[in-house]
Amino acid sequence: MSGFNRKYDFPIHFVVAWDRLMSQLFCLAGTLWAKIMLRVHHGSYGRNLQVDGFVWVRCRRRGQIVLGDNCKINSRFGANLVGRMNPVVLQCTENGRITIGNNSGVSFAILSSRSSIDIGQHVNIGGNVRIFDHDYHSLNYMDRRDGALDVNGTKSSPIKIGNDVFVGTNSIILKGATIGDRSIIAAGSIVSGSIPPDEIWGGNPARLIRKINVG
Repeated sequence: MSGFNRKYDFPIHFVVAWDRLMSQLFCLAGTLWAKIMLRVHHGSYGRNLQVDGFVWVRCRRRGQIVLGDNCKINSRFGANLVGRMNPVVLQCTENGRITIGNNSGVSFAILSSRSSIDIGQHVNIGGNVRIFDHDYHSLNYMDRRDGALDVNGTKSSPIKIGNDVFVGTNSIILKGATIGDRSIIAAGSIVSGSIPPDEIWGGNPARLIRKINVG
């Protein structure tokens, strides 16, 4: 406790201790809720799932959501002060599939799949990131006038995010994107193409900033 007190001036450490207690309670409730929602929606999860806050899960009968071991989901403002615009959303429509690998974390992101979103191991998905493997509306204006035609006219393509990738806050990953192992997506970027391993990309559209020297 003495080490804890040295980090904060009196009486701030009482406020911090209260925040930590509340975080633990939210984690217990959020994790339980997430497990129930995943089971209800035919999903699965590995060991040591930790969910701080409440997630929004929707998965069609033909869809699937799979979370690996030691996944961490932040879905409450106090869990990550980068800023919370929405809770974490995991949505599968049609034959959509969302897979999040072992030891990966997600903060306030929206993942929506009609095809597949495959996220590797040790991946960090920053606050308010959007990952969509499909369009939400047809490019044909006549189709958009009719709800059924609009849905049928949308396109989808799988998204693949490799291991040890970091996606910065407020980035958008669009259908067909691939991100190689250990690469970094700068905050606020829009990715729609293929990014090789060990590179930093950023901007709209995302462009190569520099390579990462590994090892």
